[in-house]
This record gives sequence, structure tokens and C-alpha cells, in this order.
Amino acid sequence: MDVKAPRWWDIAIAAALLVLALIGVDQSAEFILDRTRPYDAFGVVLLVAQVTPLAWRQVYPRIVVWAVLVPWIIAVGMGYPDTSAMFAIYVALYGLAAYTPRRAALTHGLAVGLVMLLWTTAGLFLTDFVQWTSLIAVTLAVVVPLMIGFVDFRRRQRLTELELEHARREQAQQVVAADAVRAERARIARELHDVVAHEITVMTLQAEGARRLAKQSDERVLDALGTISASGRKGLVEMQRMIGVLRATEQDAVDTAERDRAVIDLEPMPALAAIPALAQQVEDAGLPVDLSISGTSHVPAGVELSAYRVVQEALTNAMKHAGPGARAMVRVERQPHRVTVVVEDDGRGVISDAARTSGGHGLRGMAERVHALGGILEYGPRKGGGFRVRAVLPSGDDQVVARRARTAEGGR
Repeated sequence: MDVKAPRWWDIAIAAALLVLALIGVDQSAEFILDRTRPYDAFGVVLLVAQVTPLAWRQVYPRIVVWAVLVPWIIAVGMGYPDTSAMFAIYVALYGLAAYTPRRAALTHGLAVGLVMLLWTTAGLFLTDFVQWTSLIAVTLAVVVPLMIGFVDFRRRQRLTELELEHARREQAQQVVAADAVRAERARIARELHDVVAHEITVMTLQAEGARRLAKQSDERVLDALGTISASGRKGLVEMQRMIGVLRATEQDAVDTAERDRAVIDLEPMPALAAIPALAQQVEDAGLPVDLSISGTSHVPAGVELSAYRVVQEALTNAMKHAGPGARAMVRVERQPHRVTVVVEDDGRGVISDAARTSGGHGLRGMAERVHALGGILEYGPRKGGGFRVRAVLPSGDDQVVARRARTAEGGR
């Protein structure tokens, strides 16, 4: 058998109990009665043999309880008086119940108790200094440590179960969060295809139209326009091919995330102009919404999509977690260089602090979308109760600037 090394704390307990026992031996020399035997070298050896096994009480609890019991039986049978070494039996019984399965602990504990009762009964009939109350003391000395050990064993078992459950829950949350991010990336890819494909198509058609109109122009201009047209068509083909691959590899994540997030049926409208309809749908579902949209600056289509998704996800989370009696506030500011989206709820009906602090796995996907645009997304508990989501999306007025430039050139 591979003998395991004792633990340092158990060695310290055994050493402390041995020191107390030796102090008791030294003091008992002054109060030795005629019916007890003074401690000699063999008696000290029995004390050491009785206490030393405690160093392995967590490693071999069943062996230790018997290794402690046998020297005690010999010492009592030879008439040595009890010392602090007697507590070694109690510590061993506690270790038996605390570190072994219940059935094994009961079997060994009952056997130890039976042996101690039989030995005490023999002393009751064969000697005149063992009282009948010793039988009660021995019974309690066995039962109490076992009960304490059973309680600690169950407590550690419960803590282990909670730790495993917590680990499984964290792992499940990580999987759900990863699915949400992957699903959001797939959605971004699809919407990117819708936006960019339209712009490339317009560019290609414009190049082909300009080429037909410029048949009498410089050959180099015709070649350049032909190259632009061909590159546009090739880019569309490559984009459709890559988006098809991405959709196929991300479909499982999309399906999983959509099932987890499907609390209310909100039709996706990829524009800021659709936010009022979205707010009305949420109100119809039972959550009052105060909506404010300000500014008239031009916003690129991709930014509009992302702003809409942020509002949609934040209102969906409010529907999940804000509870009855709550209200939501949506504020959208369109500025020349950015779009700011703020969604808050007062959360007066919240029933779970954990639900409020999590922010939902969908917001992690929103963070992926916003960060891809170079923006920032902040979310968390709001002062005074409730939850707050704030997104800042960079927005350039490239099309407006280009239109103004063309108008200025035409007026010259």
C-alpha cells in the first residue's frame, strides 16, 4: 500500500495533544492512588502510540480510529490513569465520520463503541473503581464526535455540490455568451451584406452607365470605368460567397441565441425611423416607454442598424427583468459625428439582483457589434434602481459632404 504523508495541521494536533498528555503524566505522579498504576516507560510508550496516529486522521481515518483504540484498551487494562491522551479517541471518531462515507463510518463507529462498552463493562464487574455511569460516559463519548463529524461531512459535501453547480453555471453562461457573440457576428455579416452590396451595386451600375455615356472619351477613361465595373461585380460575387460560408458555420449559434432571446416578437427594422414602432410594440407588451429622438444629421446605414439593435436588445432585457410597474426611457441623439443611444428602466418590479447585474448575454453581442464600428457600449445597474444601457456610435457625414462638394463644383 502506498503510504500517504500526514498533513501538517494533523501533525500539529497530534503533537499538541501529546504535550498535554505528558504534562498530565508529570502532574499525576503527585496524585497517584493505590488502585492506579504510576506511569513508567511502557506507559509513556502507550501514550505516544495512542496519540501519534492522529497525524494521519484525514488520510486513513478508519485505520487511525483502531490504532488509537488499541493502546487505550491496553493502558486502561493495565491500570494507568486517564490523561489528555483520551481525547485522541474522540478526535479519531470525529475524523472517521467527517472523512469517510456514512455507511463505513457507522459500521466502524458502532464497532468501536461496542468494544469500549464491553471493556468498560468488564472493568465494572472486575474492579471496584469503575462506576456504572462510565457506561453512559463511554456511549456519549462515541456518539457525540460521530454526530459532529456527520454534520461536517454533510456540510463539505453540500459545499462541493454548490461549487460544482457554480462551475457548471459559469460554463453554461460562457457558452451562452459565446453563442450570443457568434450570432451577433452572423447577423452583422448578413446586414453588412445588405448594406454594402447595395452600395457596390450602385457603384457598378454608375460605372457601367458612365462608360456607355463616355464612348467618345479618352480610351484610358473607358478602361478605368470598365475596371471599376468589373471590380464591383467581382466584389459582389466574393462577398456573397464569403457571407454564405459565414452563415453556414454560424447557423447553430444563431438558432440557439434566438431561442434564448425570444421573449417578445419584435420585427427587426434596420433604421432609426423604425424605433417609434418598436417602442409602441414594447408598450403594447406591457412596458411603458418614453421615447426621445433628436437631431437630423445624416447617419450611415450600418450605424442605423446598430443603433436600432441596441435599442431592441435593451428593451428586450427590460421586458425580461424590469418587472411589473416599471417604465423604460429611450433617448437617441443624432449628431454630426456620432449617434448616442441611452435606454434606461427604473426596475421597480425587479425580482432578481443577479438578473439585473448580468445585463443579458444579448448585450455582449451588442458590444461586439458596437466595438466593430469603433464605438463604445456601457451597461449596468442605474443609480436609484433599474438598469441603463448607453451606446456611442461614430457617424460620419461622408455622403452629405460629397453631395455638397458636387453641388459646389456644379455651381462654378
